Amino acid sequence: MLDTLIKNGKIYNGLGGKPYKKNIGIKGDRIETITSDEPPASKLIDAIDLAISPGFIDMHSHTDFSIKDNPKAESKVMQGITTEVVGMCGFSPAPVNENYFADLMYYFTNTIILSKEEKLQWRWKNLYEFYEEIEKKGTSVNLAPLLGYGTLRVAYSGFSNTPNTLLPEEQKKILYQIEKEMEAGIWGISTALEYPPCSYCNVEEIAKACKIVKRFNGIYSTHMRSEHGKKIFTSLEEAIKVAQISGVNLEIAHLKVAFKEGWGKSSEILNRIHQERKRGIEINADQYPYTAWGSSILDFLPKNIVYKGINYWRNYLLKKENRKEIVRFIKNNLEGPEKDMGWEGVVIANTKTKSNEVIIGKNMHELSMIRKIEPEELIIDLLIEKEGYVKLIVFCMEEEDIKTILKDSLVIIGSDGRAVSPYGKFSKIHYHPRYYGTFPRILGKYVREEKVISLPEAIRKMTFMPASKIGLKDRGQITEGAFADIVIFNPHSIIDNATFVHPRRFPSGIREVLVNGKIVVEKGELTSSLPGKFLRRK
Repeated sequence: MLDTLIKNGKIYNGLGGKPYKKNIGIKGDRIETITSDEPPASKLIDAIDLAISPGFIDMHSHTDFSIKDNPKAESKVMQGITTEVVGMCGFSPAPVNENYFADLMYYFTNTIILSKEEKLQWRWKNLYEFYEEIEKKGTSVNLAPLLGYGTLRVAYSGFSNTPNTLLPEEQKKILYQIEKEMEAGIWGISTALEYPPCSYCNVEEIAKACKIVKRFNGIYSTHMRSEHGKKIFTSLEEAIKVAQISGVNLEIAHLKVAFKEGWGKSSEILNRIHQERKRGIEINADQYPYTAWGSSILDFLPKNIVYKGINYWRNYLLKKENRKEIVRFIKNNLEGPEKDMGWEGVVIANTKTKSNEVIIGKNMHELSMIRKIEPEELIIDLLIEKEGYVKLIVFCMEEEDIKTILKDSLVIIGSDGRAVSPYGKFSKIHYHPRYYGTFPRILGKYVREEKVISLPEAIRKMTFMPASKIGLKDRGQITEGAFADIVIFNPHSIIDNATFVHPRRFPSGIREVLVNGKIVVEKGELTSSLPGKFLRRK
């Protein structure tokens, strides 16, 4: 007898073709049969008038920094996401080297707040240890991790005060760690060349690392050195050069064209990607469908000051003459939303707050009016008060570029978000709405309402494409023998409900979500099931 039978639905198999009507029989964690019959099953799911799709695969996720506190992964599974590719933008939870532990904690300041107790427990020497622990405790989603090159560089070279070239011994240790992680089943590496310490890397250093990744058929995901205006073209060439030298499978992270000087140039960027594809480079990009990104208040400081660490720049900013200098620097170096759209386009998403302080969700213009100071002065005050931990939402993209990128055949969907929930530890944080709404937004706004792409093509970008990109076997399509990662949704009502004003809202239209044959969302409600796995490359 089958464990579950899904009947009467319209199956989109993930390959981009037309849907068809059949019944899906599940036994254990696999799809046992796809049939016109109705074999007996312990559980029956009637999907009449609904779409049945492979579970969505989030190609660009940061859930590795929330899954310990949020194993149910509510904001992801409620979107229909069943697998997340994590370890992005140079960040991963491991390896941890005791010699540079303080440096690592400073590096993590840009992505996570850890309590003293959590810091004491943060001691994983490799990614395998971390994900084995997560799998044993249980999670609702599958996790396919990359190794963050930023974390790796800090582990063996520290967080340098100034841009540095690796010493031969440091590079040897880094390359050895990559090899061991790949042997253990990790899927590749990632960088964020816009931020230190990855910003210290040149093409040669990254290519050496990627040659090892290539040997194991892994991938290299890069947050490019710049996504701003015309700078994106030189940044793209740098990423392509790494792939040309190493032969690595290249993924351009969260492809976008930021700031007005670059708006309308998305077609040129995509054409360049297609040129390299035709020349034999395995290159793709991923995208989230919003006109704002996430950033840090530290980005307003000169990089040479940020590199020297929190103790240095905090003391530096406390001196009046230095404060005036930084105010001038911010005013003279404004680009993007502050210049194009005003300070209303920069919103505080998360920070260290006092219990009586209302700051999260306010934009810089509002807050500067409340405090009766200039926005540039406000930035310095917040840097000192919050010890550099102020996460921002920055409006800087143009809608037509979003659509152009989405339509491209080489672009995959990724949220660039972590799994959170509207209650508990994450309930007060004003996250980017992509954390809750990326995949339903594509299917509701861009498929049904605006008809930018077809439903089969959107599903392909969310399922088969990411599975093929990283080499996931038996996932990303509905076929006999595949793992039973399945989402059942209403194509006529699916939509994101999270907004920039109210970001902690689940989407509408997702009815059932199954991970490895177990139901994690039933009739639109979360279950307590934790069937997710640590996926290892084989």
